[in-house]
Amino acid sequence: MMNHSWKFSRHVLFLLSGTCVLSILLGATTVQGATYHVAINGSDSNPGTLNQPFKSFKKGVSLLQPGDTLYIRGGVYTEQIDLQKPNKSGTVGNYITIAGYRGETVTLEYTELSEGGYGPIKARGNRGYLIFENLVLDGKNGADKSGWSIRDGNHHFILRNLEIMHFRVSGLYISANDIQVINCSIHDQISETGLPGHRYYGIYFHDGNNGLIEGNDIYNNPGGGIQAYPGTINNLVIRNNKIHDNNSTIHSPIGGIVISGSGYAVANVSVYNNLLYNNGSSPLSGLSPGIRIDGPNTTGTKVWNNTVYKNKGYGLSISQANKTVVQNNIVYENVDGALFDSGTDTILSHNLTTDPKLLRSGTSDFRLQPRSPAIDAGTPLSQVSTDFRNVLRPQGKTHDIGAYEAEGSDFTSIATPQDLKIQ
Repeated sequence: MMNHSWKFSRHVLFLLSGTCVLSILLGATTVQGATYHVAINGSDSNPGTLNQPFKSFKKGVSLLQPGDTLYIRGGVYTEQIDLQKPNKSGTVGNYITIAGYRGETVTLEYTELSEGGYGPIKARGNRGYLIFENLVLDGKNGADKSGWSIRDGNHHFILRNLEIMHFRVSGLYISANDIQVINCSIHDQISETGLPGHRYYGIYFHDGNNGLIEGNDIYNNPGGGIQAYPGTINNLVIRNNKIHDNNSTIHSPIGGIVISGSGYAVANVSVYNNLLYNNGSSPLSGLSPGIRIDGPNTTGTKVWNNTVYKNKGYGLSISQANKTVVQNNIVYENVDGALFDSGTDTILSHNLTTDPKLLRSGTSDFRLQPRSPAIDAGTPLSQVSTDFRNVLRPQGKTHDIGAYEAEGSDFTSIATPQDLKIQ
């Protein structure tokens, strides 16, 4: 029996070996990236496993190769994550991932003494294919103006499930191609003067191609929510975000989103399924439109299926911009009015500027009541195939107006009872 088993095992081993050789010859093998861990109570003499983690980011980062992951265990860290020395970058299909360990809160409180420094993550230059997720970046201890700038040749970054707060600059500064910011909370940056150049936004998208800003909660930033300016910018998608209660500075003309190209081209920006509300709610706020699109070099902006409510300014303002398309938006109770348009070749259709009968707008619940005039009142848009919560559109005869499809709501109306009999 044992002899038979040995022969069988040897035969299987031969077959497996042959398969491995064949796979290598065909180039079909997949290399599994290594996983390392860092913890406050670790040691750099450890092997970096879950049970025997490293202590420093420096040690963990030094070992990373394309496809590898560095998990950081819960706690507050004051060390900088430095990917410039040594130079670390992923490759196509083999991202390097740096992430907080699942279910634990990892807070980075590294600060620098110089204005314009690197902040908690140092990764500028020609490096990319990097994922950062499940981290809290907190600048509360910094008296400087150092934050996270993605720039100088950076490309293919994915920022996912981050919290970015309390920096004396914009929450994120982006001057790079192929950057994704997904499901992040970006709030409460600090401006000490509120003057131009020191307003500070949730996201300052300075320039870049093929950007994605999706599913984020952006609020309480002193200069505004998202500024896409001055370019060159091409193919930027801003969708499914909550952008609210931004702009507490009298000198800032930005509320929710500004798309603006003056000296440089800003083209093919899509803004859809966003909730933009209460921007400019502070008594000190300057003009705070929900969405502002301007500049003679801004072309082809698409504004679809947003809910724009109670902003301090126009709900949607267009000036000088070319070929802007504005469809299926709820624009209601904004201080200066619903829509202002002095652009060129603007398309405005199927927008609702009267009472949309929102479910509970006082508590920022912008779903639609069952008898809302927004239901089945939009124009069909194949480009917007889901709503704010990724419910398929349309649920009825055609697209609803605004960020929500009514039948995708958690709210279900009570059907009228039938065949009641009084006993």
